[in-house]
Amino acid sequence: MASGFGYSRGSVAVDDAVGGKVRNTCVPCERDQKTTTASLMCTVCDERLCHECSKHHQKYAPGKHVFVDINDSDYVKTHVDMKGYDRCKDHSRGLVYVCQDHKKALCCDECLFNNHRKCDRVEKILESTSGQLIALNETEVRRIVSEAEGLAGDSEKKVKENEKQANELCEEIDNKKKCVMAMFDEAKTRIRRELCAGNASDKERLDKRKDIANSIKSELEGFGAVFKQVKEHGNDNEKRIINAVRESILTNSHIRLNEMKHTDYTASRSLEWDQHVISFLNTNSLKVELKVAHRPGQSPGVQASGRVVDTRSLVLKQERKTVLKKEKGDKRKTWVTGLTFLPDGRIAAIDRDNTKCVILDAGLQRSGPPYRFNEMPRDVTCYGDTNIAVALGYGIFLFILFL
Repeated sequence: MASGFGYSRGSVAVDDAVGGKVRNTCVPCERDQKTTTASLMCTVCDERLCHECSKHHQKYAPGKHVFVDINDSDYVKTHVDMKGYDRCKDHSRGLVYVCQDHKKALCCDECLFNNHRKCDRVEKILESTSGQLIALNETEVRRIVSEAEGLAGDSEKKVKENEKQANELCEEIDNKKKCVMAMFDEAKTRIRRELCAGNASDKERLDKRKDIANSIKSELEGFGAVFKQVKEHGNDNEKRIINAVRESILTNSHIRLNEMKHTDYTASRSLEWDQHVISFLNTNSLKVELKVAHRPGQSPGVQASGRVVDTRSLVLKQERKTVLKKEKGDKRKTWVTGLTFLPDGRIAAIDRDNTKCVILDAGLQRSGPPYRFNEMPRDVTCYGDTNIAVALGYGIFLFILFL
């Protein structure tokens, strides 16, 4: 056997590019969860076929087909183990379709029957995606992996900061305890109990956050290894599938990171002293309350493949600015009842009282003339890549945008 990846001449049970052995089974039968032995190989479609499936393949697949014996040593291809990326996670069946109506959801035959029968834009993966492998943005992957590592390390740092805060606050109590030892001892015990409970809760949350970050990192590293092998050794079908899976993997990584960032906060603890504590040193109890303030995490946004996913905390600042003003043709003051963001960053706004739809650019300046309706519009939303829909009194008006 030759060194590296590949086959020995005349054999089909050889090491593949990722690990394991090449399965000498019929590809169409595999999609139906069967393990029929393949006897032929279509050199045009690069697909293993049993005798029965070769008849249907030649009959229904368009174009000219050339079949050779599966054991022909002059035609042997390296098989790539897709590590489950070509299988449906819910049903363990082969991924066959892409549903554009559900944000490019990948689905098998069972998913299509159960969840996508009413969808209008369902395409076969092998027909909708080119066999030419789309380059994996290594900079994007490194950025996400690096950020995941940073979030995991940040979780450990915050656990230590919580412990440091607890020690500092307890030391503050110790300094004041000199006046009335008994009462401060009682307060210290109570506060430490609350600190431990809070730190335990925070540690559990941050440990879970760390595990998710490590999971994202591991998944992307694993996918990157598979992607590299498909790029080097995969056939056209495997490249089509890994292309379809790539976007889902990266988008899912962004979503999971964003969920972590948007729900992140820092527990800032301080002691709130009773303003009369000095005057009441001879009382039977000392009022010291633990005050906790949660500060949102300040994680930067993730930029990938031309997309910017802003993960910074939302801070509202009041700033009064008139964007839509009364113009020629308007009979009333502006009354905005609907807004939506377009794919290119512009904004579509509905002026109900003047029965018009206005497009604003990134600088909030009007982009082109407004569209005026014959009846009062209610709201507007963007769907797809180049469409918006406006709700009217008794129907929906559809636009096709030219970006």
